[in-house]
Amino acid sequence: MTIQRTTEIIDPVSNLVKIKSSDFHQKLTRQVEADGGKTIVERLIRLFGVRNRLELAEVLDTHPGTFSTWQTRNTTPYETLVRINLATGVPLEYLCFGEGSGVPDIFQKAESNSLTKTTQHFTKEVHNDELFQLPIFVISNGELVKSEELTVDSNFYTRFGITQNDYALEQSGNLLFINTQQQVITKGQYLFSVNGAYQVGELKLQPDGNTYFYDGNEKYVVNRETTQVHGKVVSVLSGD
Repeated sequence: MTIQRTTEIIDPVSNLVKIKSSDFHQKLTRQVEADGGKTIVERLIRLFGVRNRLELAEVLDTHPGTFSTWQTRNTTPYETLVRINLATGVPLEYLCFGEGSGVPDIFQKAESNSLTKTTQHFTKEVHNDELFQLPIFVISNGELVKSEELTVDSNFYTRFGITQNDYALEQSGNLLFINTQQQVITKGQYLFSVNGAYQVGELKLQPDGNTYFYDGNEKYVVNRETTQVHGKVVSVLSGD
């Protein structure tokens, strides 16, 4: 007995024509214009129910400065969003575009109640803590401009050497924490203005009694009549 095998032949040309003539939900050639930067960071903070970028960094096992880089470059972190989608089941439509009603439940794929109990305990602790809004500024054309606020607790101030009257400065993807009480120049990085134009740089008081501004291998005498010191950079949260 002879067995005949039949093989289905797919005509690639016909399939190409069919694809081109089909009306997909979105054109395959259309570039995705998803949200990015600050919008994504704030969305993820709401999604995970954490207090700030530091806690979000712990959830995602990344460096807190990464979020500053996203914001500075207005970046859409597609790999991170896909990872969150696979882990939690939260739709990409929400992660990328904020589409949907309300904030999705990140525990819908959780297999154990232990995670929920831990979250409930954590939420209770959060409510018992006093939270503050730390202003974050940027320097734009020599002006100090407030860009956003970061929700922090009292331990945050102690960790970075600042007080509730101080603020952070975002520069080159990093967060520079400014202690406004330290306005006497000794040695270090300071926030200062010359004739009202703000900048950050290395200042040092030398034994000759002069204060110098160091720019690479060059140094310049600081004119104290035109220069005003607004605070010292006491710690830096790197975005690298």
